[in-house]
Amino acid sequence: MPAYKGEREADELDWYRLAARKIAREGKPLVLVLDELGVDGITSREAARIFATNTFQATLRNERLRFAAEVARDPDFGREAMQGIMFNAVQKLLEEGHWDKAIEGLTKLAKLSGWQGVEGQINIFGDLTAKDFKELREKLESGKSKSATSSLLN
Repeated sequence: MPAYKGEREADELDWYRLAARKIAREGKPLVLVLDELGVDGITSREAARIFATNTFQATLRNERLRFAAEVARDPDFGREAMQGIMFNAVQKLLEEGHWDKAIEGLTKLAKLSGWQGVEGQINIFGDLTAKDFKELREKLESGKSKSATSSLLN
């Protein structure tokens, strides 16, 4: 069983959790994480085998879910943050030359931003709600005769 450098001796599941947490949060490969944690005695081949085990995958899945829940509870995480993340992902796809995937990502970003409807129709009204439309209708009706307004709106 691998041991930590220094005084601390930890059981296997303890470093599994620590390694899985770093992988989930930082996106680093297991070999690099093991080096950062000071776990000795594991070759890159053994690290690949450990990474593929059901126990490590379950631990990693739990850590990813914990991290996702933490992000979801963050008060700064909202629609704008999601749009920024999507834009960064699309930008990376463009830099890598994956134009078809980037265009698909831009289409999804347009939907999230409210620029494009579900069926691919462009939304020219933006974020106007039914209440906004009602107020506009009342303004139009109050400024013109009822018959002229009705013919314009229908």
